[in-house]
Amino acid sequence: MKRRKFIAALGAAAAWPLAANGQTPARLVHVVLLSPVEPSLVSLRKNLQDLGYVEGRNIRLDVRSAGGQIDRLPGLAEAVVREGGIDAILAQSFPAAIAACTATQTIPIVATVGIDPVASGLADSLAHPGHNVTGIAIFAEEMDTKLVELLREIAPRAVRLAAVAAITGGGNLSLGAIQEAGRKLDFDVEIIKIADPADLATALSPEVLTRFDAFMFPPDVVLSSYKAEVLKLIGLSNKPAVFPSSDWAESGGLLSFGPDLAEVGRHSIFQLDRVLKGEKPGDLPFERPTKFTLIINLHTARAMGIELPPTLLVRAEKVID
Repeated sequence: MKRRKFIAALGAAAAWPLAANGQTPARLVHVVLLSPVEPSLVSLRKNLQDLGYVEGRNIRLDVRSAGGQIDRLPGLAEAVVREGGIDAILAQSFPAAIAACTATQTIPIVATVGIDPVASGLADSLAHPGHNVTGIAIFAEEMDTKLVELLREIAPRAVRLAAVAAITGGGNLSLGAIQEAGRKLDFDVEIIKIADPADLATALSPEVLTRFDAFMFPPDVVLSSYKAEVLKLIGLSNKPAVFPSSDWAESGGLLSFGPDLAEVGRHSIFQLDRVLKGEKPGDLPFERPTKFTLIINLHTARAMGIELPPTLLVRAEKVID
């Protein structure tokens, strides 16, 4: 057989199984991740691969980051909609979800939000969100109350409590729960609002921190991306602080309590998978995390001269020594 005929025969043989079975190559679905900050994609890509999604083969994943500037999110969402050809939007945080929902009522949205999506107006109900959005709701109000209670155990004589949060365009509706929980536990609560992450050193300067006895950080995707700087600044005060997820304590924070972020990430991609396979997001219930983890960094406690109650230590899922 001549070389040209041989190559043609090979091509026909390779195409024959698809033609015989009436199959066509998988379509490349297009998903956009909308986030207030530049996200880490390692876990996200792993979760996608576990469900059979491989970038460049059957999925295209693009990131639109606001770089810590929350007010950029609406414009980014509008640009995504104008771009067209989007199969779904992954919205990271409540401000990103609101921006996406405002920009489109047709493109499916899978959101991970820190507050009640019904009370905040994002969904009609948890069981039937309606419209074009579903996702994971962490309910930070409940978690923040627990953090204040844990802080009281750590610092029984503390009076002046600062709650530190970035300004996220309505994303910190749980701050009222912090103030209420603080009043019940005899804290004088003040909110330190970070308008711009570039101003962290000023907002958390020694002159500011010296006014308080203890600190707590509600869930905040913006401040989480500046974790190293925040921990350094708070550490200089040598005063107790509690944080909303395990990565804070693992990075040197005194104590963290919050949802298992790996579980949250997996379930978010499970929902994305269902949407990409044709289910309507408005019919998919908002899920809530089922696993919460208490982590104590005993090394940090010793360095600060803080003696933690034994009853607290035995309740921790992990103690870093």
